Amino acid sequence: MSLVDSTRPETRRERYGQMADAADRRFAVGAVAVPLALPVVGYLSGSVQLMFAVHLFLGAFWFGTSVIGALVLGPVMGGLSEDANAEFARGFVPKMTLLMEPLSVGVVGSGIGLAAMFGMWASPTPALWAALGLSIALLVLGFGPLHTFTIGMFDELAAADTDHERLAELNARYGMLSLIELVLMVAIVASMAGLRWGY
Repeated sequence: MSLVDSTRPETRRERYGQMADAADRRFAVGAVAVPLALPVVGYLSGSVQLMFAVHLFLGAFWFGTSVIGALVLGPVMGGLSEDANAEFARGFVPKMTLLMEPLSVGVVGSGIGLAAMFGMWASPTPALWAALGLSIALLVLGFGPLHTFTIGMFDELAAADTDHERLAELNARYGMLSLIELVLMVAIVASMAGLRWGY
């Protein structure tokens, strides 16, 4: 289903149904299931190597997507005409919303599980506490204001009378917060380097 044929959603269920249709139902299922299932499989396997691979894969995916979104796609979208911006966002926003939130949970969950498998929680270091605090901050940012701006953009795109000024404003705010998210991610990478060297 194209967002062009939809109407502004009135409930959360309707919104996520429209998102899944706009993103493609198969993509939606995979975007939610894979990032959440991989950490569970890795932890239940009892294999530190597998869990490390899961955490590294999901973390690299999250970090890379955030870098591209904040430094490339955001500025590109901001420079498009109203119609071109809306057309691009109709394909981009549903997929990113359905993917990034489960992905962030999967990264944080796999990191906590990996630390447990290494026995780090028995005697947590400052770097471990820093990584946990930054992870919580990233989740709050992602499920808080970033989520609010994203669903705001989606609602405008789904509406028959899209408010392009509001869409551009939401996109700009999302872009600014994405830069903050990127800074937090760089900080968490630094904290993981500290974990590697025993800090």
